[in-house]
Amino acid sequence: MLPPAPPGLVPYIAGWSEERLLKCPIIRRPGFPGIAYADESPYDRDSFGVLWARYALRPKRRRGSPQLRNVHPYRQRRAMLNMMCQVCSRMPPDPHGPHLFLLRDTGGPIQEGERTTSPPVCVPCAGISIQLCHALRRGQFVAAWARRVPAWGVVGPLHHPQTLQPVPGAYMEQVKYGSEWAPWVRAARTMVELRGVTPADLDREFAALGRDRLEEEFARVAALTPVV
Repeated sequence: MLPPAPPGLVPYIAGWSEERLLKCPIIRRPGFPGIAYADESPYDRDSFGVLWARYALRPKRRRGSPQLRNVHPYRQRRAMLNMMCQVCSRMPPDPHGPHLFLLRDTGGPIQEGERTTSPPVCVPCAGISIQLCHALRRGQFVAAWARRVPAWGVVGPLHHPQTLQPVPGAYMEQVKYGSEWAPWVRAARTMVELRGVTPADLDREFAALGRDRLEEEFARVAALTPVV
């Protein structure tokens, strides 16, 4: 039996009302195919050269109200890059894996090669998530360990190569790194591929930690994570 999850926790990757998309004019990238910002900095692109949406970043006390259905692109990208827990931002004990992924059940277990924009979770935060997350409650989740998690691409709006305007109906497209559309997307999520997949028995994982340790971990997460 899991201890009760601390109520009102806001995951690390969640969006907030005062962390909005910044309006930045899109221009044609000088010397290369694709889009760019007129005042672009090295931080605007990932290591694959893809342009990222700019969102405001605020201190915790100035973020406003949580928008749990939204994800902050910078924090999602950082969590994926470092395999940090998407709830408490804890770094993995072993950067080489395996990493625990907890996804909404869409009709079957997590498959080898499955792609996701949902960063990993630590075991205690898995116990919190299945109690508090509406998408995962009532057993509507699947869990697996992934030994390798290579970057596959990004998700975001496409821009037309001639007009540079957003392509109608292509607001959150999955774009593979190195594809013809990669220079024309403004990324909002990192998408990874799960390799070396092994189904995870969360009940066994929780039992291995024990209730006392889980209570300690829940208290740790509550102290680190904003509560509303």
